[in-house]
Amino acid sequence: MNKKILFDFDGTLVQSENILLAMYNELFEGKDYKDITQEDIEKLRSYSLIDKCKMLGISVYKIPKLYIESKKIYKKYLSSVELKDGVANMLHELKDQGFNLDILSSNDASTISEFVKNNDIDLFDHIYSSNNLFGKHHAIKNYLKKHNLTEKDIWYVGDEVRDIVSCKKAGVKIIAVTWGYDSEQILSEEKPDYLARKPQEILDILLN
Repeated sequence: MNKKILFDFDGTLVQSENILLAMYNELFEGKDYKDITQEDIEKLRSYSLIDKCKMLGISVYKIPKLYIESKKIYKKYLSSVELKDGVANMLHELKDQGFNLDILSSNDASTISEFVKNNDIDLFDHIYSSNNLFGKHHAIKNYLKKHNLTEKDIWYVGDEVRDIVSCKKAGVKIIAVTWGYDSEQILSEEKPDYLARKPQEILDILLN
């Protein structure tokens, strides 16, 4: 069994959906964009990132700039971000079993580092930030090269369709979790190697 596990952060290790509405309102305050509710956020889980943007009237070309702005806003709400129930136990068990844990996320590495230190999950050897929302496969390939690994040496754990697509392009196995930003239905349609409906199932997959 491969002993190197690469985790996504938002929607995978933590539940940041509770701050999305506040972040959206701050990001688009005074701008001509559609107002949304918490119920809208739940409905958006059934759509890919591109389709989410279309439904909200956000131009794809504006995503990079909005992405940079949103990371700055995220820091303000970090204290409201919570670990997914069962994630801490899962991470500690993997570490006890000899797995090497890293993070590769679209979020800011310093923000993630602050969170893991404050929440008793400072178990990661490295934390990397991918600055390309639609090109995480490049970051994965760079990660493999940097650590002198092959595609068969790692697993990726993520919560979005774009994670599955990126892992397929990079040639690495992925466990897609169903409690994050994308629904189980659209994750299943992309055919990840495994689906996990709770953190314990990640352990079951990796230890068996």
